[in-house]
Amino acid sequence: MWHRFRACLAPVAALALGVLLSSCSGQTITVGDTAVLVSKRTGDGMDARGGGRVEVVGGCLGASGNVIVWPHGTRVTDESPLTISIPDYGTFALGDDVEVGGGFVLEHSDTTVKPGPYEVGGVTVPANCAEYDIFLAH
Repeated sequence: MWHRFRACLAPVAALALGVLLSSCSGQTITVGDTAVLVSKRTGDGMDARGGGRVEVVGGCLGASGNVIVWPHGTRVTDESPLTISIPDYGTFALGDDVEVGGGFVLEHSDTTVKPGPYEVGGVTVPANCAEYDIFLAH
């Protein structure tokens, strides 16, 4: 009896582990031609403030000319206009002003910056978006 129970339990445990691990990784949510980059779960980060007017920057959702990798748990709540819900910050649509904590992880004023794509916060920032400064929010 125990062997049959254990044989059934193994696939369930593997599935649960997969769900747990995937819930901690970053993700890209695609809405039309726009990528919403969402970071993996993290307990640390920079303490600068970033944001501005929410807009599409190089094909990724950002603000005021910068690509933003949004905090873990950010989700799309509407597609027209593109609207996101950011845990602990609220809901923001294209054209709204947003302010989030975090810091710049790539600034093109640095002449040593090489062409993307880049891995930021557990998500790949596509090359067309990596042409802009990248802010990692938390």
